Amino acid sequence: MDRLDEMLARAEQQRRELEEMNAAYEAIDQAEYEQFNAEQDIRDAERGIQG
Repeated sequence: MDRLDEMLARAEQQRRELEEMNAAYEAIDQAEYEQFNAEQDIRDAERGIQG
């Protein structure tokens, strides 16, 4: 494998790693959003507010 091939292989590996990290962060964001909404629904229910 020549130097260019090595650089391209590293770039591809980094791209895959970034995609995995992005997917993980999106899953965390979604879980936090769902938790926030659930908490807000509880607060609204306690106040008698319907959504």
